[in-house]
Amino acid sequence: MSARKGEFGFTLIELIIVLAIIGTVVSISVPLVSSFLFRTNLESSAEDIVSTLRWARRLAITRRKEYRVIFNTQRGKYWLEDKEGNIEGERHSLEENIVFADPELDKMQEEDGIVEFDNPDDSGFSFYPPGTAESGSIYLKEKEAERWHTVTMLCWQYNISV
Repeated sequence: MSARKGEFGFTLIELIIVLAIIGTVVSISVPLVSSFLFRTNLESSAEDIVSTLRWARRLAITRRKEYRVIFNTQRGKYWLEDKEGNIEGERHSLEENIVFADPELDKMQEEDGIVEFDNPDDSGFSFYPPGTAESGSIYLKEKEAERWHTVTMLCWQYNISV
């Protein structure tokens, strides 16, 4: 920094160097932050599904009637309803850029990302008053990346996990 008597400041070269350093840091951090946000959306969607499944099990036990979590895989929505089809609570949506597994997965001839071991292709999981439920898995995927999450229900262990 050259300064005349009584004048202080930065030269144009110093300002350009600082801006180049800031630009480099920003260009490195943007992909890392966007990757983190996508992972957060994927995990958030999986955790919300797990929460809805656990809520369905609790309702089935406490109210002593069958409940189902229904999945509309084309629209990325799911909800809880009783045996008569009355919706309990609100309809949930997957987070932005998250979809149920696409048909290319071809897991057990499934096309919708919902794999049920007990009753295939009925688009939902049932929960019964004794605390039992249908077993199966739900596959979630990011649209732009190859990251996956699987939500698995094992009725014989009374366990729902991500």
